[in-house]
Amino acid sequence: MTLNTHSAPTFRQSQMHAPQPTHPATPSSVLLLEAVMPVAEQTLPVLPGWELHMWPVARLGDVTLEARPLRPELGPDDLRTALQNVGWTPLGRVWTQRI
Repeated sequence: MTLNTHSAPTFRQSQMHAPQPTHPATPSSVLLLEAVMPVAEQTLPVLPGWELHMWPVARLGDVTLEARPLRPELGPDDLRTALQNVGWTPLGRVWTQRI
C-alpha cells in the first residue's frame, strides 16, 4: 500500500488576485461589488458622482452594490476610494456590467 502525500492545489494562484480594470466605466455600464456596511448604517451612502443601488444579498459581505458613474472619468478605483472614505469596506473584485 502506498500513501500519496502530494495533493493537488484546489485553486490556481493566478485566480486569487485578478487585476482590476483601470479604465473608467462608460455611461452604458455599471459597476457591481460586494461590501461590508458600517455597523450603525443601514442606508446607502451619498457618494458625489455616483448613482447607487443596494441589495441585501452577498456571498462575502453585507450587501451587493450597483454603482453607475455620473462622470466619464470615474472608474473602479474611484468607487473603492469613495466607499472607504465614508466607512464602507469594499470586498473582492469590482465587476463591470454593460447595460
